[in-house]
Formats: sequence, structure tokens, C-alpha cells
Amino acid sequence: MYSVYTIPRKIIYYFKSKNNKKGMNGLKKGMNGQKLLKMTVKNDILDEGNDCLSGGMKMKIAICDDERAMRDSLIGFLNEYSEINNTEMDITEFSSGDELLSGETDFDIVFMDYQMEGIDGMETSRRYRAEKSPDTTLIFISSFPLIALESFEVNTFRFLTKPIDREKLFRAIDDYIVSYNNKFVILKSGTEHFIVNTDDIIYAEAKGKQTIVRTIYDTVLVSRTLREIEKDLPFDKFYRCQKSFIINLMHVESFNTSEIFLDNGEKAILSKRMYAQFKSDFQKFIMKSTICK
Repeated sequence: MYSVYTIPRKIIYYFKSKNNKKGMNGLKKGMNGQKLLKMTVKNDILDEGNDCLSGGMKMKIAICDDERAMRDSLIGFLNEYSEINNTEMDITEFSSGDELLSGETDFDIVFMDYQMEGIDGMETSRRYRAEKSPDTTLIFISSFPLIALESFEVNTFRFLTKPIDREKLFRAIDDYIVSYNNKFVILKSGTEHFIVNTDDIIYAEAKGKQTIVRTIYDTVLVSRTLREIEKDLPFDKFYRCQKSFIINLMHVESFNTSEIFLDNGEKAILSKRMYAQFKSDFQKFIMKSTICK
């Protein structure tokens, strides 16, 4: 007999929240129904790598907390981070969930208090995702660490406990910037180039000197080796479970001592000698994806 490690339902929801129902031909469609974005660019731009996708970074940040002292403390830390790292931040304060929901929507990061007068942080987040912006990064702040699991339901990027620890806050912003810079890769298939969100990649499989990249929208045969593509993927999200196979940990539903089951219905082989290491690494990935230690 072998054991099956099943990801808790709330964690599966957390990872799937950006990728809705299965569409035609068994492939998933994203929230906006888009497929891979084909691009026409000059080769000299492509040679510059993925930095051409991000450009200069200016963060628009919202703080939603009904405690003035907490907002002031957070603003102070953010201003310090901005000065140390030469990063421009545009910070807007909100003292309630209602105020945030009635305000502007194009924030990069929202720091969300859990317990507030009126509607709480969870309900505010649900409505913000549904009515305003499904892709804004949410970082929860609360005096109640036990609600961290509940925050999975609204796709929380990180969870910070009050009082805010400066180093943990800085680490969360560092992780956001890394995630932002590694958000997209450019894949070449024949004479065509595609911009692909790395979150949408389910796995990559070696096929000689080429690589099969399976996304939630389509399958692309890429004119690069698996090793070359691996260098462009976020190391903290992608895992080489075989010599010729790399999986996106965000798309893992369950696994046992010999197989990893992916959320598109496919599976990857996992050797017994790698099971313990994979289980440990995957648990660390889940914790890092939600809680700043």
C-alpha cells in the first residue's frame, strides 16, 4: 500500500482562483477567456530577455485598516523600504472595507486588515476580487494567525501578524518583486513567439532538443531545451520531478509515492527515492506562498 497526500480543499482553491473552469477540448480558460498572447517583436528585443516585459517598476499600494496607528506604522516601514531599495511607492490609505470598495481599483498590492468595523477583511477581499480587481496582490495583516487558512479563499499572497515585523514585511515585498519580474516568459514555437504567464504553465517536458510546454490554454512545442527554459522559470514554483519533466507546484492536486496528480487531469512520475524530499519541498512551498515566517 502507499499513502496519498491530498492538498486541503482551501489550498487547492487558493491556487486555482486565477484559473477557472475547463473550456473546450479539456483545456482550461483563464478568467478573461484569453489564450496565449502571440507577439511580433524584433529579435534584438527578444535577446534582451524578459526584462522588456516589466520595465521600470512603480508600486501602487493600498492599506485597508481601521486603526490609524497601524496604518502609520505600515506607511513608515514602506517608506523606509522605498528609500533603501530605490523603489517608488504610491500609498493610499483606507479606514474601512466600504471605503476601499468605493475607491480606485488599480492597486498592485493591498494590505488588508482582517478585523475591521463594518465588513471584515475577508468579505472586503471577496467583493474586491469579484467587483474590482481579481489580480491585485493581497497581503493580510491580523492579530489572529489562525485565520491564515481562511485567507487562502481570496488568493492571499502573504499573511503577516500584528504588530508588523519590519524584516518579514520587507521579505514579503521582496518576494512580490521577484514574483512580478518572473511573471512572464517568451516562448518561441517555429516562427511565432508567445508571451506566457508562468502561473499558467502546468508542466514542461523534454522532447529531444525541444520542449513541450503545457499551459492551461494550449500546448506549445518550444524550440529550446528543457534546461534552457528552466533557467527562465521561477525556481520557487517549478520543480524537476524527473530528468525530463518539470512541474508547476501551483497545479499539483495530490501525490503519492509514485505519481503526482496535476489539476488538468494529467500526472507525472515520482520515484520512491524522491518522495520524501518532494513532500517536504511541497509543504514548504505551500507555507511560503501564504505565510511569512
